[in-house]
Amino acid sequence: MKISSLTTLILTAILCGMFSTAGKVPQQTDPEVLFREAIEKEEVDGDLEDAIKIYETIINEYPENRPVAAKTYLHIGLCYEKLGLNEAQKAYRKVVENYPEQKHEVAMARENLNRLLASMDVPHKPPLRKINIATRVNPSVKLSPDGKNLALVTDKKLWIMPLSGNLGYEFPGIPTQVNTEGMEVEWSGLSWSGDGKLIAFNEVPSKEKPEKEKPNQSIFIVPSHGGSPRKVIENYRDARVVNYRMSLSPDGKNLAYTSVENNKQHIFIKEVAGGPQKQLVDKQAREPVYSPDGKWIAYVEDKNLGTGGGNLWIIPGSGGLPKLVAEAGQASSPVWSPDGNTIAFLDYEKNKQINFVQIPKDSQIINKVTSIEAPEGTGSIFLLAGWTYENNIGLLLITKRQFSLYTLPSNGGPASTVLTDGYISQPRWSPDGEQIYYTTQLNEGNEQTSRTWLASVPAKGGSGQPLPEDKERVTLRLPEYSGGNRVSPDGKMIISSAWTSEDTSAIIPSFLKFKLWKIAIDGTESKQITNAQGSYADLYPCWSPDGRDIAFLRVQISTTSGWETYDKAAIYTVNSSGGEPEILISTSDKHIFSPVWSPDGKMIAHLSKEREDPYTSYMNIINVENGDNSIVGEVPSIYVSNELAWSPDGKRLAMNCDNVIKVMNITDGSSEDINTYLEDVNIYHFDWSPDGERFVFTGWKGGDWEFWFLEDFLSELK
Repeated sequence: MKISSLTTLILTAILCGMFSTAGKVPQQTDPEVLFREAIEKEEVDGDLEDAIKIYETIINEYPENRPVAAKTYLHIGLCYEKLGLNEAQKAYRKVVENYPEQKHEVAMARENLNRLLASMDVPHKPPLRKINIATRVNPSVKLSPDGKNLALVTDKKLWIMPLSGNLGYEFPGIPTQVNTEGMEVEWSGLSWSGDGKLIAFNEVPSKEKPEKEKPNQSIFIVPSHGGSPRKVIENYRDARVVNYRMSLSPDGKNLAYTSVENNKQHIFIKEVAGGPQKQLVDKQAREPVYSPDGKWIAYVEDKNLGTGGGNLWIIPGSGGLPKLVAEAGQASSPVWSPDGNTIAFLDYEKNKQINFVQIPKDSQIINKVTSIEAPEGTGSIFLLAGWTYENNIGLLLITKRQFSLYTLPSNGGPASTVLTDGYISQPRWSPDGEQIYYTTQLNEGNEQTSRTWLASVPAKGGSGQPLPEDKERVTLRLPEYSGGNRVSPDGKMIISSAWTSEDTSAIIPSFLKFKLWKIAIDGTESKQITNAQGSYADLYPCWSPDGRDIAFLRVQISTTSGWETYDKAAIYTVNSSGGEPEILISTSDKHIFSPVWSPDGKMIAHLSKEREDPYTSYMNIINVENGDNSIVGEVPSIYVSNELAWSPDGKRLAMNCDNVIKVMNITDGSSEDINTYLEDVNIYHFDWSPDGERFVFTGWKGGDWEFWFLEDFLSELK
């Protein structure tokens, strides 16, 4: 059989193609091969630009290969540095910020970055890395000793959350619930043992306890993998979150905690296995924290059961002579370095910095405190959650809260911004509707240093202006909420709860000093009109329509609690010139909020909430003539941020609820919600204009809890 020449050519071409394909090496897609090729371009050929192109190809095609990506970015930085380009800093920062687990590359990148910054005379700023936790974070989380997990409480359950997940090191992994055998866990106060095998927590108090034992709360420990909780102690610690912070010893055998007895707070230690408790220090103190070797306990001075603080101290873990470590205005949240040589702490009088002090060894000399400022826009620092072996500090930030004053058509529509000037609360219309009065904190600081002022702004918007100070130089302290701040019908006076700065009695807590004061808007006078002796506070004053009388809330408070948890409440009326108040209603099983007089003077409306679970809340009306109280309707759960206002015709009542205004008919209890359509704005305090056309309210954004890591800060301490 003959084969044509054409066929021969075709077969020859096919066979040549087959042999050619068989002999060709397939193209490699291994990133390591590309990396070696780029290294050869960089270090052998000196072709830096081509090396960078290959490095960028590796990053684009193999981003999930984190070890290769980290060393690739490191060499991109080296190439740019040899070329004298500033892009080298960006590449080094990507290694440090995005690949913390690649320790060798991170160490080299940090060294190179610090060298570049030093040569440029640019101050080094330690990086903060946010962990994007999807759910709301309670302000009492605790970092595990190895820094890999976060203990937190959600829905009265204890969870352990891995701080790195499949999405990278800015997103946590899937949390695991710690089995506490059905025991409900309080979110305030958590502590790990040094080996990470135990967690101490506070139990949610049982509702079945006898009345005298209800304020007490138990501390339990549980294996971090779950199991049967063991009770360590049951005691009373008042209401402040800082009072519930505690510390397990590194070996998990002892617990340090605080207890309040006879209105004083002290630190105690107790063996977890049982036995008597031992008071550690004579002075009032809180927030004990064991050192990593268990030989020392750091603590802070306590003032007013958690409302104030003082200096930072240490004491031997078994008791002994305390040592002053650092002077502070209001120290809090101490954490030890892994080597036990340094303590980081916060000072709530300077709430945007982390403070560090080295522990004095053989002398009582106080070492210098070094501080690291939080970056602008991150808000205040509330809690230090732990210091890891890798020298990262976990912390809770409160994002910056922005307050604004808004008005809204009472029938619904677009809101208008009236004012964006600092902290704004308790807005009130003037009788002619031309001005809005409010309270504001013009000075930054804590409760002891800040002061709340009265101010006003045009109702159509503008600059806020503080009211003239009293010409008789009576300096009043006004509350940020529940102060009333109501304008008299003639527009000349404001009635408010207040106390004078001249009342310096340290025996009486500030919340028991609130009495009713009339304050002239033009600054001509301030006059006190109530002065109940004993454990009483007068709050929420409001004028009768004719200006002759004032209704207000009087609460009776035990000195072991703040007025937010008062024992008894009653609504009174008193002549606006002063005199003996007359009681309208009294209750011991409900909280009362925001009494306000009806336009015809015949009724006083107020909000109430049950003191016991399920804490149902109501809108109420009192008949002024006979004191009869009737419920208009049930409303969402209320607090000091909710306020009531009447419509000018006296037929409806309105209150702020989350991001809507709830308007209720007093005859049949029917209601409608007026949507504000303000994105991410929480409404805080409220009033209705005299003509009924507009609402006014304070709204705020921010103030959220976020978990961050402070990294690469040791050079700052040197």
